[in-house]
Order: sequence, then C-alpha cells, then structure tokens
Amino acid sequence: MTKKRKRNIVIIVVFGVIVAWQFGLFNRFNYLTAKIAIMRDNPRMIIVGEADSCGQPCIDLRAKYGFEEKHFGYKATGAQLRGINDYNYEIENHLIKRNGEGWKEKYEAELAELKAN
Repeated sequence: MTKKRKRNIVIIVVFGVIVAWQFGLFNRFNYLTAKIAIMRDNPRMIIVGEADSCGQPCIDLRAKYGFEEKHFGYKATGAQLRGINDYNYEIENHLIKRNGEGWKEKYEAELAELKAN
C-alpha cells in the first residue's frame, strides 16, 4: 500500500468517527439503540432534566401507551443530546404506528387528569 492510499484511508476513518460521534452513536441512546429497543418491545422515552414523581398511576398509563420513561439526569453533552433526540424520534414514530395519530395529546390529557387528582 502506498503512503497516499494509507493517508486517504486514515482521513476517511477519522471523518467517519467524527460524524458518528456528532450523531451520538458512541452514546447509550442513539438511532441504533432505539431500533433495538423497538425490536425487543421495550421502548423508553428519555427525559433530560427533572424526574416526574407521579408514581404507579403514571407508570400504568405509560404501559397502556406502550413505553416507559427513563430519566437521563441534568447534564448532557451536545453529542449525548443529539443521540437522545434521535432515540426519542424513533420511539415516537414507533408509538405513532402502535397507538395512532394524536396519541401524545390523549396521553398528556390523561396524565394531566391523573396529576390533578
């Protein structure tokens, strides 16, 4: 292999790694892990920030709509946030197919009703 060919391969690999890192592929939550969670029938919505302490009624409501919530915490890097956004986007598309259009509004209305009680 010539020096020029080796250099080109290194440039392509480094570029690929940078792109993968920017899209959050080296983080726990990303596009690929969303597809795996859907295949395993274990979709979770990832929440960055404060945890909602609604208790068992909210857990049952989420189970009714076919997902769980996982709280990531307060601190996330830009790459982690991009990975989480990609993950949540794929999970939401799956839930639209499962529950139909407008499922999120129904879920939020039922959630608000639970929290009011």
